[in-house]
Amino acid sequence: MGKWLAAAAVVVVGLLVVLWLQLKQPAEAAVAAQPATPSPIAIATGVAKQTELAEIGKKVAAATTTDGKISKASDEFFYRFDDLQPSMLTRNAAKCYTGGLHRVHRNQKVKLAFDNRIKDGEVTVENVRVVEATIDDQPMIDCFVKEVQNTHWHDDQLPDYSAPDELVIRPERGMKKYTEDNLKYEGSGPDFTHRAPGT
Repeated sequence: MGKWLAAAAVVVVGLLVVLWLQLKQPAEAAVAAQPATPSPIAIATGVAKQTELAEIGKKVAAATTTDGKISKASDEFFYRFDDLQPSMLTRNAAKCYTGGLHRVHRNQKVKLAFDNRIKDGEVTVENVRVVEATIDDQPMIDCFVKEVQNTHWHDDQLPDYSAPDELVIRPERGMKKYTEDNLKYEGSGPDFTHRAPGT
């Protein structure tokens, strides 16, 4: 029993020594890490970098206010075009999907390639073509192409822009919320308008 107590005492003393060394080390590192007084060259370099950043800021501000149009690199462009367009294209293409006998499997899709074009605020889609299709209903695919091609809207704040793009249409997934049946659905949940007194 005495041997065990002695061994335990040695282990405890060893742990205390290790703990003391660990606590001492960060304090020494913090003292060594204190920066020296910056030299005049470093101060001048910092001022030069601030001047460069100010110039870059002026260029960015100028790019966002040209002719009242938003910048193509701005978050506003993302919200008003990049984020809006796929839902508008899908909503228009949803007119072609009625389900019923024409229902497709949830993994079937049509991938369309096209060119975006914004000119004088008029947003259009050009040169729509099928890149890939796992749906075997050609009239439905043709309808998708036609509705995507006919999508357009006007936004005076959008700058002139042209770029290739793609859209994947999955009728039984992302498109279902835009179908006519779902848009007309009002729900049949519980009616909470007639509550008991005191509730």
